[in-house]
This record gives sequence, structure tokens and C-alpha cells, in this order.
Amino acid sequence: MNINALQTLLFVPANRPERFEKALNSGADAIIIDLEDAVPPAEKDAARSTLANWLAEQPAASVLIRINGTDTPWFNQDTALCRSDAVAAIVVPKAEDPGALTELANACDKPLLPFIESARALFLLNEIATVNGVARLLFGQLDMALDLAMDYPPPAGEPYDETPFLPIRSQLVVCSRAHGLAAPLDAVYTAFNDDQGLQAYVHEGMKLGFDGILLVHPRQVPPATQALAPTAAHIAWADKVLAAGQQHNGAVVAVSEHMVDSPVITRARRILQHKRH
Repeated sequence: MNINALQTLLFVPANRPERFEKALNSGADAIIIDLEDAVPPAEKDAARSTLANWLAEQPAASVLIRINGTDTPWFNQDTALCRSDAVAAIVVPKAEDPGALTELANACDKPLLPFIESARALFLLNEIATVNGVARLLFGQLDMALDLAMDYPPPAGEPYDETPFLPIRSQLVVCSRAHGLAAPLDAVYTAFNDDQGLQAYVHEGMKLGFDGILLVHPRQVPPATQALAPTAAHIAWADKVLAAGQQHNGAVVAVSEHMVDSPVITRARRILQHKRH
């Protein structure tokens, strides 16, 4: 599993093993089996035990696991579970301690995907991003809003406003790029029956530089996948730009009354490369 290429990651509760295969067959690039928020404290040990038995029968590097936080009583046993060959990477919630992340990476030798979901995590973002083993950053919007006492989510029936999160999202994108990480993955869109809203949310994240999204329901996979793919208009524009660039040997040229130079040509190549994938 190429962690850097993942775009759609679907959560499935660890205490619902009957959903594991359905999640694997959902079309998502990968699934995250969740031992943290999705599992009540009284069920965590049983869920971990059931999951361990299931993992023993799975192919190598086939799933991701979200463990409980480094400061919880379940962390050590969750860490031991993640040594399974079936675990491709470890999703770390409420990542705020670079030292603890380093210890986890050394203990499991698996890529880490830390959740950035608190003010302290933002304050230590550069240190977290440079921990050996950290592969990508994930945005935890709901916990971030809670930690910062933001008025989010709104009451039922009122529109969502993502504007207050723009500075935070941009920090994740810039930090990831500066430290050579793959683009971060955006927070979940909780309305799992709102395809149009989900796609608009994905597009806004892509404008900022995100290259994927976390999902909470299998039915979100098709609309999210569609939103992440280049549109016919994007592809036609990219073809036109590359044709003009080749015709003029890469020199600055006008396409549809817009100047096209090297960065624009590179952008067009990325679009067509994404299409091939």
C-alpha cells in the first residue's frame, strides 16, 4: 500500500467486525479500523482481541489502524496489535507529543499518520511533521473546534461555514510541503447522505492543497472519488496547455487569452498524470 497515494480513507469501528469486509469492498483506497472514538471504553479490550484474530488472516499491509492516544491506558496494547503484518500504517489521534510519536515509530516500524486536532498540535506542527516515520498529516476538525471553543458544528438546519478553518488547513498544507510529506488528508464530512455538500467540501480542500479526505460511511466513497478526479474541463484545459507548450518549445505562450508559462505547464502535466491514475 502506497500511503502517499491514498485519497479516500474510510473509517470502520473496531467493535463492528461484520463491517470490515464491506468497508474493504467499498472502493475506498484504504480503510481505517478505529479503536479510538468509535469504541466505548468498556468494549475496547474485546474489540482489540477480535481485531487481532481478524488481522491474522489478512494480507500484509492491507489496513490502517487508529489507535487510542499515547496518554490512554489502551495505548500499549494497541501498539502491540499494530505490529501485525496486516497493518500498513498507524493513525495517531490527538498527536501533541513528538517524543511519543518517535517512540511509537521505533516500537512498530510502521508509517504514522498523526491527527492534528488541537491548539498544541498546531503549535508543535513542525516538530510533529519532522518525526522520523510520520508519513502524512490528518486534519481533525471536530476536535480542533472543540479545543478552540469555536462555534462549530452549527445547530441542525443551519449552514456550515468552513471559513474559520482556512488558516488551520493552510498550515497543514504548507507544513507538509515544507517538510517533504505528501499532501495532508482533510477532515471528515459528517453528513453522509449529502453528496453535493461532500463534493463541494472536497473541492474546497483541493483548492487549499489537500489531496484526499477521511470518510465515515461507505456511500461517501463514490462521490468523494468523483470529486477528487479531474473534470472533463480540467483535462481539456490541460491538453490544450501542453499542446501549446510543445508547439512553442516551452516558451511563454497565450492559451485562451491567458499567459501560460512553466508553472502552468507543470500543473497541466499533474492533471493528466492524475487522470492516468
